[in-house]
Amino acid sequence: MYEDYLFLLSPPEAIKQEISRYKRASAKLIGNYKSMDSPAHISVHHLERQKPFMEETNLNKIEKGLNELPPALLHVDGFKFFQHLHNRMTIYAHVRVTPAVDEWFTQLKRLLKIRKTIIPHITVTRDVAGPDFERLWPNFRHKKLVEPFWVNELIMLKRETFAHEPQWQPFKIFEFKNKQTMANTAEAILHKQAAADNQIQDQINLF
Repeated sequence: MYEDYLFLLSPPEAIKQEISRYKRASAKLIGNYKSMDSPAHISVHHLERQKPFMEETNLNKIEKGLNELPPALLHVDGFKFFQHLHNRMTIYAHVRVTPAVDEWFTQLKRLLKIRKTIIPHITVTRDVAGPDFERLWPNFRHKKLVEPFWVNELIMLKRETFAHEPQWQPFKIFEFKNKQTMANTAEAILHKQAAADNQIQDQINLF
């Protein structure tokens, strides 16, 4: 038996709801598309067709290292896009990369033995055709979505690689427990986040 593993960061519920609104508004313009029903998240690492190697000793080692990381303060900051082969496009909510954020992701990559570059982002419309992108992008390019949020844990999902209809299932949650580096700014940011959450709830018309 082979398994796939997915490591991801999950934003707070208010941001999930806001991204979901953009997904639904996009579907009204172009119809159904990949990622339409996927909850908002930041993908960190995807391992495919692995032998079940996550035995307890490996998990404990990973967990110990991740527990020593501090929670990360991230900011959604507008929208950007990726261009793929064959004129396929992905629109995503951009996550601002500061020196502190870059260093945090560098430590995360080291702990998970990730060699590839991570561009933190939250996908809105994944792998849509060029004409659909041209219809959507004018509605995204000038949107001022700027929201701070804390990430306190890394979520690990798994699925059976060759299952008939493989579904991701929760497998493990790793907490970031080093609170010292966030102590001086947490209270102020959380107040801002609460205000932002209230503002997001009031937003209805997207396009």
